[in-house]
Parts: sequence; structure tokens; C-alpha cells
Amino acid sequence: MRTCELIELPPKVVQAAGVGWGVTVDAYLLNAARVRDRFTALVYCDLSGISSNGMTVVTPEVRVVEQKGGYTLVRSLSGMDHYVIVSAMPDNAGSLVLPLFV
Repeated sequence: MRTCELIELPPKVVQAAGVGWGVTVDAYLLNAARVRDRFTALVYCDLSGISSNGMTVVTPEVRVVEQKGGYTLVRSLSGMDHYVIVSAMPDNAGSLVLPLFV
């Protein structure tokens, strides 16, 4: 997370990064929209280095692990990746896309 702290980030990402998740967070997702078992979102602090801050990404299939402080930790089905959903977009019915798969 140190690399993330050195650059300018949206305040909500900084707040979510301060939560003790107990796992290594691979990326933080803003404006996440659910697409079946995946999310598309703006990514920040991608540990893989593949995506730049603010890029749009699609996660692999994920499941909710836990929610803390208004943020949601999800894990890929492979168990290899963890993402924090910082903010979510409403679905077509106007409901937030979270929680899901609990």
C-alpha cells in the first residue's frame, strides 16, 4: 500500500486503504458495476502494475468476503486476488449492486 500512499488518490480510496482487511488487497475499485459474478470499475493501486490508476477494468469472478466501514472486500474464485469495492453504481432498479453472493 505504500506506493498508493505516495500518489494522489481519491479520498475514498485512501480511507478504504486504511481499513485493516487482514489480506493483501490487489486493487481498490471505484464506481463498481456488477456484471454477473464480476465487476467493472475504475481501478486504483493495482499491485500487479498492469493497470494505471483510473483505468477501467473487469475483475475475474468474485465472491464477497466481508464489509467494513462501508467498503466491501471481494475475493476471486481462485482465491488468489482480493479487491476492495470503494463505491458501487446502482443497478437498473436503482439499488446498489452490493451486497452480493454473501
